Amino acid sequence: MAPPPLMEEVQDVFHFHDTVGDGKIAANQLPAALRAMMLNPTEALLEELIKKRTGGARISVEEFIPIYKKVEAACGRNTTLKEFQTLLSHFDRDGNGQIPIVELKSMLQNGGEKMTNQEVDNLLFGVEVVDGKININHFLNNHLQMGLNEADK
Repeated sequence: MAPPPLMEEVQDVFHFHDTVGDGKIAANQLPAALRAMMLNPTEALLEELIKKRTGGARISVEEFIPIYKKVEAACGRNTTLKEFQTLLSHFDRDGNGQIPIVELKSMLQNGGEKMTNQEVDNLLFGVEVVDGKININHFLNNHLQMGLNEADK
């Protein structure tokens, strides 16, 4: 079985997502439960996990723990703020800490785990755009701070 701190976290997540009171979560809550535990599985990985399930419409803690461990192994650690800065700095052609909003949108919609127009609009809501560009550090500090530990910055 999982170590006690993990079990406590799983129990908290299950308590929050258990709408029936049977100590289980609905199968369609699996992505939310994993993300609540600071994992960020790809849609492809989630689809694979859901297809491999043989259980019913609800997931028990005992079934969840191996799924969690598989996703944790596949996803690894969270990306640090410094890594985001490095990635985005490749789009900073002028070296002034700003990138074209058009390029950021294109990258989010076309690279890796593609985002929809609505998801990109939601992410960029409230971002200050000056002359068609956004400040990298301002964007990261105001929009991507959630889930990053001080040590990760």
